Amino acid sequence: MFSEFSHRPVEVLFSRRAHAAICAETLEHHPFETGGILLGHLHQQRWQVLEAIDPGPAARCTATTFEYDRDYANHLARKLAAQYRQPLQLIGLWHRHPGSFDQFSGEDDITNRRFAAMNSGGALSCLVNLDPHFRLTAFHVPADLNYQRLPVVVGDALIDSSLRTPLCAADLTGEQLDDAAQGRELQQLFSRLPRERAPIQRPLAEALDPLLEQLEQQPRWHFGLRACGHCLQLGLIEKRGVGRELWEFALSRNHQVIAWRDDGMRLTAAQFSRYRMEGADAR
Repeated sequence: MFSEFSHRPVEVLFSRRAHAAICAETLEHHPFETGGILLGHLHQQRWQVLEAIDPGPAARCTATTFEYDRDYANHLARKLAAQYRQPLQLIGLWHRHPGSFDQFSGEDDITNRRFAAMNSGGALSCLVNLDPHFRLTAFHVPADLNYQRLPVVVGDALIDSSLRTPLCAADLTGEQLDDAAQGRELQQLFSRLPRERAPIQRPLAEALDPLLEQLEQQPRWHFGLRACGHCLQLGLIEKRGVGRELWEFALSRNHQVIAWRDDGMRLTAAQFSRYRMEGADAR
């Protein structure tokens, strides 16, 4: 969350591609509601929107409501985000409202709060109206839902050049290819365990700081992390071997960090450190 008003975004910059996608989606579903997801960056006190994703072929659009095709939207978001040299981030969403109604409903507040909680900088949320001309109203959404209306500007030249540079063949270095392969392996590892999509709880984050520092320094494992509210999931890929492990870390009732492997193995944090980071016997 922004601590000073001067740190809040001052405007929203849309690429022509992203703005055209919103216009096309609005036209296709008129007079029904529709919407989508916004990808880009919060950069130099500006929301910079490079891509706008439609809600998907299985989306439900009516005169007063709409629901995303979440699997489609998540899949396409990942694909588009990876096409840029600096991968895009999920920064917010947009949807159409009937008539001239350009305020958020109670249901919108719930969705906006969820998006704002995903990023320390909050989220971007936009409303589209046809009254009768196309009108897009943009809001910065902090975690406390103190909405701030922002001016909207459309134009590719306004987007920071470092953010809108696409990937090219020269970017496919050996290191990047290895990173991509490791990312796919980590996704497969994490698919073994369910995930609660919530920021990691502060006491657990503080208790895990020493272990995470040790992970950064050890030479044996590539690793990935997933925050799951009450627990932290850790995927391990052996750099020069075939070892693949998936762990969850949580606080016990006496506030000690306990590690569980997905095959049922249970260790204290100290035992895990010796066993996996130092290579000693777990017991």
